[in-house]
Amino acid sequence: MAVQKPPAFWKQHLKELGLKRKPASRRGHESGGAPSKVRRGQEGELLAVDFLLQQGFSILERNVRTREFELDIVAQKAGLLVFVEVKLRKNSSFGVPAEAVGPRKAARIRNGALVWLASHPARTPREIRFDVIAIQEDKNEIDWIQGAFDAH
Repeated sequence: MAVQKPPAFWKQHLKELGLKRKPASRRGHESGGAPSKVRRGQEGELLAVDFLLQQGFSILERNVRTREFELDIVAQKAGLLVFVEVKLRKNSSFGVPAEAVGPRKAARIRNGALVWLASHPARTPREIRFDVIAIQEDKNEIDWIQGAFDAH
């Protein structure tokens, strides 16, 4: 049996059948489906923020985004400025969360840190560090990898 392709006019065809697609922005918890990737990321970042606050850090910024980079959390404690990447996974079937921060992602975070520092000249930390907070939901654990990668 051959696989049938949807008609080229599929939107019109769905409309004629009385069906309509849900817009992407409405998918997720509100419609009773699985949570969206963005929402799950935000939940992970909230857990990481709470964790960092318990460790005595103050949160300077969250979700700093441009086309070139994204900084999940910028935190400070005494003279230490930390750029934190947060990774949340439901389980380890696709690897542990920290494995998702490879060389390309680390380079983008470093570039983002340089831009952030240039736009905040009043902040002159004695030390800068790049951390990863990896959260694995099925084990209900947070793995804090301090100094996960270097500034070079």
